Amino acid sequence: MRINLTPKRKGSRRLAGAVVAVGALAIALGLIPAASAQTAAQASLTATGSASATAARNPGNCGGWFPLPAALFIGDPAALYPSRDGGYNLPGSKNVAYKLTGQFPHSTTMSFTAYDNLWFLQSPKHLINDDQIIPDPGSVNPFVPGTRVMGKPRNYTVWVWPDGVPVPAGLQNVILYPTKAVNPRDKTAQWFLTMRLYHMQPGYSAIAAEPAITAVSTANPNKQVRCPLSPVPGTFLRMIPGVLAHVRTYGIFPPAPEPATGNKIYFTRYPAPVSIGPEGYPADGCVNYVMGTMSTNRISVVTVHKVPQYFNNNLVTPASVMKDYQTRYLSQVVARFPERPAISVNTDNAVYTPDGRWVTVYLPGDPRLPSAQIAQVRALARALHYNVIQLPRRPGLLNPLGRLLPYPVVIYRNKAVSSSFPYSVTSVPCSVTLENYRDYPNQTSPAFFAKYASGPNNMGPYYIDGVKEDFAQFMSRYSKSS
Repeated sequence: MRINLTPKRKGSRRLAGAVVAVGALAIALGLIPAASAQTAAQASLTATGSASATAARNPGNCGGWFPLPAALFIGDPAALYPSRDGGYNLPGSKNVAYKLTGQFPHSTTMSFTAYDNLWFLQSPKHLINDDQIIPDPGSVNPFVPGTRVMGKPRNYTVWVWPDGVPVPAGLQNVILYPTKAVNPRDKTAQWFLTMRLYHMQPGYSAIAAEPAITAVSTANPNKQVRCPLSPVPGTFLRMIPGVLAHVRTYGIFPPAPEPATGNKIYFTRYPAPVSIGPEGYPADGCVNYVMGTMSTNRISVVTVHKVPQYFNNNLVTPASVMKDYQTRYLSQVVARFPERPAISVNTDNAVYTPDGRWVTVYLPGDPRLPSAQIAQVRALARALHYNVIQLPRRPGLLNPLGRLLPYPVVIYRNKAVSSSFPYSVTSVPCSVTLENYRDYPNQTSPAFFAKYASGPNNMGPYYIDGVKEDFAQFMSRYSKSS
């Protein structure tokens, strides 16, 4: 199913001034250096002499990447999202492709995704995953099952190609980038390229794993041309208008639906139209993860009833061989801006019950439990081998981007799922279409959750769900299990 999102022109007074406010917040919190918000600081990235020499030898050299952290991407804190951006209608940008050359990283997963100016993924050809990349001659791809994880050499080349220009026959490892503006207010046809690196192996750097970027001519990929990408400083601030335009067009991010009565927490697929920077192409209209709404004032206990076989790169040895894992990486993350590690848990740092369940206790954030009760819950959870996350407080007026997010919701990710594993989160049916996606948060019927929520009927024993309980109920119920 090809999803073509045609913008509807809708204004929103809530977004006025948000670009300035969010940018100032990010700088104040230290999430981006103040210099990155000023294009005047561009020359400070490289010594003048060496930059001139490099430009003479390699006119297509595009420099480095903006090391976008999860804190700014509303992503997984165990991941890094190196990014660059450009505008196809800017001078010197037409008929320019980009050659990425690097070494396969020591991460659980790697991918490249090209987004349009509304931060949407236009087709499956606008992304490439690690195991799809053919290594350079003489090199190995450590993400392919049967290959040594520490194998060398591990070089690769990926081509980022304008989607309005034919790709030369025989060119491998091609990802398309958008050349037409979806947001009619953007005359530059801005686009974004994001690399995803999930959970680096101890001792290895995500920054060091970033590939070199070289601008080349589409008429002759062996010929370098002047790099027209936007400068690295200011990358994050240039992302914000696209996010706000997306919200103006498709609405704010809705919460996951909840039943009208009872204490059950359901996890459902999230509508693609209201998702920013989706992970993987949403072929059926929903993104490739599930979300559930936690309680603001009660304890939420979420259970993954059986953990799929995954790749723990904390345990890699020189003899380790990549397997066809059911899914290489899994995580639960509270959707938040700015994101931070304390409100997430992944398979490499989680604890599990003796019978193999992954149970996470989410403490209410608005209001919080008294400190004495928090201590009791944490002690009982520790005895039961449960994980504990303190939900943050509701975002305040000084966090306008944070206030656009639903509160509080948890995202459950399955990354690099094996084609032979039928019980990942994408086996949960999508409940929306482009016509009815705005109804998603209003669903309350038992029939809806029976069909569209994670459960044994679609995820087998690997399903995820939860319950909401007050302090007395939690202590009474789980004390009997300790």
